[in-house]
Amino acid sequence: MTVHGDFQGMHDFVVADLGVDESVVLMENNGTGFTNHPSRAVVHQHKEYDLVPGGTIQQGDLKVLISGTRWPAGLRDLERKDRVEIQGKPYSVIHFDRFTRNVGGSPVAYELSCRG
Repeated sequence: MTVHGDFQGMHDFVVADLGVDESVVLMENNGTGFTNHPSRAVVHQHKEYDLVPGGTIQQGDLKVLISGTRWPAGLRDLERKDRVEIQGKPYSVIHFDRFTRNVGGSPVAYELSCRG
């Protein structure tokens, strides 16, 4: 990933635009347990307009936005077998999106949908 000089500014913009970030733990399934990766994310419930009949997102699911500068080095894309701990509670990863919030091929933020 190419890190641009203004990438921290993009992080600040994402956080300022989307809300206050909080501590989370990205829990990568390693086959025998989980490898924990602390980070910070903006967390809120999906809006009603995010719901699509027959889609994967359900009422009550959480949207988790993690700035590209806060994504732990070496962590792969998260899958359904992985978890995100939010306020001490583990949530299942329902959807992982690294492309919606890209600028010039570099992720400004990663978006996850989680269910608890």
